[in-house]
Amino acid sequence: MDDSNEKNRANDKTSPPGREIGNANLFADDIVFSNTEKILFEEDLERNPAANREGLMDGNPEDRYSANKKLNQGGMKAIWEVDDHRTARKVAMALIQDSKIAAEDDIDAFLYEARLTANLQHPNIIPIYDIALDENGNPYFTMKALKGETLGEIIKQLQAGNPEYAARYTRTRLLAIFLKVCNAIDYAHAKGVIHLDLKPSNINVGDFGDVHVLDWGLSTLITHLNEYEGEPVSWRSMDDVSLENGQTLTRYLEGAAKSRERKNMVGGTPGYMAPEQAQGIPSDIDFQTDVYMLGAMLYEILTHHCPISGGTVKDALQKTVRGDFEPPDQRAPERKIPAPLVAIVMKAMATDPADRYPHVAALISDVHKFQDGFATIAENPTFITHLSLLIKRHKLAVGLITATAAIIGAVLFQSFSSIKRSERVALDALAELKEKNDYIAATARTVAPDYLDLMAEQEKNYDFAAAEQSLNTALAFDPDLETGWLFKGVLAMCQLDFTNAWNILSGNHGHPVRSDPPAVRLARKYMELGPITDAELPQLVKDFKAYNVAAGIPRLFHHLNRTDFDPETRFPAIAKSLEILNPKAGEVELSWQGAVAGGWIIDIGGNPDLNDISALCGLKILLLNASGIGEPDLNLLTEEGMVELRLGGTPLNLMFDLDQMRDLQSLDISRTRIRDLSNLIRYPKLRSLNISGIDGLSISPRLIWNRNLKILTVSKEFEDDPTIRDLARRGVIIIYSDD
Repeated sequence: MDDSNEKNRANDKTSPPGREIGNANLFADDIVFSNTEKILFEEDLERNPAANREGLMDGNPEDRYSANKKLNQGGMKAIWEVDDHRTARKVAMALIQDSKIAAEDDIDAFLYEARLTANLQHPNIIPIYDIALDENGNPYFTMKALKGETLGEIIKQLQAGNPEYAARYTRTRLLAIFLKVCNAIDYAHAKGVIHLDLKPSNINVGDFGDVHVLDWGLSTLITHLNEYEGEPVSWRSMDDVSLENGQTLTRYLEGAAKSRERKNMVGGTPGYMAPEQAQGIPSDIDFQTDVYMLGAMLYEILTHHCPISGGTVKDALQKTVRGDFEPPDQRAPERKIPAPLVAIVMKAMATDPADRYPHVAALISDVHKFQDGFATIAENPTFITHLSLLIKRHKLAVGLITATAAIIGAVLFQSFSSIKRSERVALDALAELKEKNDYIAATARTVAPDYLDLMAEQEKNYDFAAAEQSLNTALAFDPDLETGWLFKGVLAMCQLDFTNAWNILSGNHGHPVRSDPPAVRLARKYMELGPITDAELPQLVKDFKAYNVAAGIPRLFHHLNRTDFDPETRFPAIAKSLEILNPKAGEVELSWQGAVAGGWIIDIGGNPDLNDISALCGLKILLLNASGIGEPDLNLLTEEGMVELRLGGTPLNLMFDLDQMRDLQSLDISRTRIRDLSNLIRYPKLRSLNISGIDGLSISPRLIWNRNLKILTVSKEFEDDPTIRDLARRGVIIIYSDD
């Protein structure tokens, strides 16, 4: 698009230089994409007929676009506002500089940046409209022309006390903006992409509620960083740079993998970088690195200050590694930041990634809980926390009681001068107070069933501690909750406290309880028998089934197996119990062995009709062989620390997603019906995987996200699969099975 042509179109328009492009706060400079990144969107890109250069030729862009003005530029590219004559709208166009055209790798990187961004299709990520080459082979792409300002600029105005911004950008609206950012990052993580440079200045806020996460220039696949075999990246050359410059640190990773044709880049912005970024060890970077930066962004939204301050880059990085920053409420006490939000920030910004939220979705959930007036996970809520939040959710009732109490105080003071008159007024006020107390008690009783429903859901998910807390909260809010006391009595039986169970279920504890005669008889029977031995455990399981309290069996074993026991008597009892729980299974073969590090090695394989594994609940199992059994509910494996799980030959249909298996290192799901492997990313320590013999399995490129994978067993039919070949080039040992 030269000057002469532009003058023919509009006298007041400026023509961009041919083949020039810069950074418009939308894209970072010098981005290079590796072969690994090509695998991420292989299904979308390589099947696209325009994936090669020839397919992108689109003639002369001057026939379609007219330049208006340059929005911004950087070292590699520039962004222009142009008119799109086909759609009759203004769009942004990215062009590459003349100096970059000579390098084929730069053109490939430019085009792949456009494709990568185009494949991140989310309302809060800038959409790409078109990618093409002009008649001379110069690349360009068009995208949405953003309006508005960055979140960083908004926070600066709030920090300066601008009343217009203070009225417009309340804490509630800022949290809404933050949640949109979180949703975009959660989506990117689902695609295997880490942003690595999240900060307020990279968030664009439009005038109509639109929010866009910008500058994906440092974004990378999680597998990228695992392939780096060099020394830790040093930021020493930047030590004395003033932190006020807000400079993004970047370093190329030379020779990150033998098969990589180009260099990769890592970096971040001091003050927002996670500790693992500051230490410069790319292999330690994970999705939780973005969680830290989201926490840092929330910190600045709440305090109007960057979380890590310092005179130089070196100061900031050292403080980051040490976790040396003030909690938000101490940094800005005048802003009266609610304690739940402080807890959310501190959990997200934990120095150790293991202490942060496991994924962005958990962070989003906690913010929603705060907004809805419920306790957050970050707070480790107690009963008092739940009660105080209940009061806050019913401020009207509390306000009425407080006002009534004040009236009573005034009346009592006046009563000294007019006892008879005051006595009547006081009695009326006390009656009114009783009425208000009855009102808030009724409100609590209204809420109590909700906690009972929550308890039932938690019990169903085998989150026994949380379920017990919810049950206690429900009964505290409504001591006459009959169903709640029934659950309380059954819970006591599951904990082998049969005397207390009988007192509750029979109504002798002084509260109404929903009638359940079989449960009462069961409690009385075992109250009179005395302590239960392992030899009597199978009979107890039979009785739980016979007396209609079978739903409590998982909690029973959870209670038993978490305490010290004699394995010589307990495991035979568990085997007999499994036979009772699975009447079609016949004699259950179970072998066990203690592990040196503590915990158990359990083998229940070869029992095809074994479906209910409730008897294993509460056991700390390090290795479980469940090959060739039925369809077990793996949520019953409640304890953390399992490192090996064998499920070969089971009829499981869906991949499980269990937080307690984050330590899993070896997984065998061969000959199952599992075809969707997307949840494998939940197991970051996975080293050995067997997916052979699965009918209809499609090898997804997302398999490369498991950065620690060393051994992969697949069927021979996948010998020529491009993802398998890439894993082999990365050093993964591929074993081809005849299954």
